[in-house]
Amino acid sequence: MNLNLRLSIVAMIGASLIGCASNAPTQAPAASPAAAQPAVKPLAGVTLSGIAGAGQQKFTVTVYDAQGNRKSVASDDKGAYSLSADGLVAPLMLVAEAGRTQFVSLIAEPAGKVTANINALTDFIASGAAKDAKFQGPVGMVQSGKAPAVKAEALKSRAASLQPLLGAALKEAGVADAASFDPVSGNAGEVLKYIRHNRGYLSSQGVLGETSLFDSNYHEITKLSPLSMAHARAEAQAIAAPGVTRIFIAGDSTASNYDVDVTPRNGWGQIFERQLKDAKQVQVVNVAQSGRSSRSFITEGWFDMIKADIRKGDYLLVQFGHNDEKCGEEPPRPAPARDVIDIANLCTYPGTAAGVPAEMGFQKTLEKYIAIAKEAGATPVLITPVTRRQFKDGKIGGTTHTWGKGKVPGDYSQTIRDTAKANKVALVDLDQKSMDFFNKLGEAESLNYYLAVDPAKYPYYATQTGSRTKPDNTHFQEKGAEAIGGLVAQGLKEAKLPIASQLK
Repeated sequence: MNLNLRLSIVAMIGASLIGCASNAPTQAPAASPAAAQPAVKPLAGVTLSGIAGAGQQKFTVTVYDAQGNRKSVASDDKGAYSLSADGLVAPLMLVAEAGRTQFVSLIAEPAGKVTANINALTDFIASGAAKDAKFQGPVGMVQSGKAPAVKAEALKSRAASLQPLLGAALKEAGVADAASFDPVSGNAGEVLKYIRHNRGYLSSQGVLGETSLFDSNYHEITKLSPLSMAHARAEAQAIAAPGVTRIFIAGDSTASNYDVDVTPRNGWGQIFERQLKDAKQVQVVNVAQSGRSSRSFITEGWFDMIKADIRKGDYLLVQFGHNDEKCGEEPPRPAPARDVIDIANLCTYPGTAAGVPAEMGFQKTLEKYIAIAKEAGATPVLITPVTRRQFKDGKIGGTTHTWGKGKVPGDYSQTIRDTAKANKVALVDLDQKSMDFFNKLGEAESLNYYLAVDPAKYPYYATQTGSRTKPDNTHFQEKGAEAIGGLVAQGLKEAKLPIASQLK
């Protein structure tokens, strides 16, 4: 497949992934004359009102009904909105949008004056309903252009699924009826201040998936790691405190946070604070996300979160490459192989080859991270991707981040080095440092650092990659993550950055 044809595929797939339904109503297929038509009763005397988001910005609120009809209104700058649902047909789907941020809320049987909030928590409920309706997530449901056929009891059950995640926090925050809280009709109080939300990406299908909730420091809120208001308040205060230097980390699964159910798997960013002399003076904000490339990290909104929070004196550590480099086999495998799908969402091309559009050039994408840091008065640091555990004859012979199977072959680590030099920013050559480190340790000893654990001690890995007999040669157990964090700290010192004085 030539590059131009591939890019046309990108455009087609991208158009199907980004954005929501158009303003024109979606029409249902015409029923056959013999089909019995159920009675449709439009709503009358129904007014929807509530708060979009956390009550801190303006949103466009669109209400979709069961037949694809819709109405829109702009909220005020604190997210408050109100509109009549008269003439629409229940159930209803409410969508609040501001830039790349999108929240969804569902109402099965509206009557009279209805409180209908639209926020991260209602989006979590809508995500479950989307799964029930055979959508991959809220985005697909919105793109369908009409509300799914949901029942009030099903939505009540989905609201109850928030209890193991947030029940204790709601009670701590003094929320009325915390044990039976429904975010669509109830006021979550300050809880929303400490919650971030995003949708997962399904690389096998090229679509955004289910909603996940995160705390203010990007730890996912789960049954095993529920939100604690005391911890959330303290952590948010520490991160935002004047005079505190924050180290933001943008990266992939080798740096990201992991829940306790996959212990001892860790990303180096998850425990990078261990490299600090005083964790009160320097706060690590680990925004790294598994499976992301430098491009998808931007298109999925993580980049915008950093852009909104980063300030003068902060640092932005940028480490991508593992997912950027999946640019397709030649000849390409059939869809849904990543060769076709991920080019539209993940892939970047290394170097500065002619004909590569700016949005798919690795260097141009990295320069976007450099730009947001410099604009805020922060210090950007580019980091080459950590090596994979690919020993041959007892050695990792060279970088594991080259790509030669597509139309634009190249070296991703070298592109990072070149980008740092061209933009006069600091570089940590983690690829070379980690190769040297593991070559010194040796192939056998490296298993104690990469994710290669005894399933008798960690039963999760009895059926998952990451055991001694089936090691994960990309990711790390805690010991390895801490060692890689140490190599990053070493690189920051070698770059003679001011933050070096705060590192052990």
